[in-house]
Amino acid sequence: MPQDERSVELGVTFKEAQMAIRDSRKALAKRKAEYSDEPEWLVEQLAAAEARFAIVADEWAAHLETTGRKVVRNR
Repeated sequence: MPQDERSVELGVTFKEAQMAIRDSRKALAKRKAEYSDEPEWLVEQLAAAEARFAIVADEWAAHLETTGRKVVRNR
């Protein structure tokens, strides 16, 4: 059974949110290693990426529950 358009859209958004968190963590780790500091803007960037991920994950889980697809997520 092919996925519906909304599932595909949310899946792409979910993956993008995951990548944003990964990139933010890498940037913060690199900054710590090179300059031994954590600029507030990098910390805020990571927090925003994590918040976006949480929103997208909840939207996708809610959508999957309505479609009858299995939701795999630890709460």
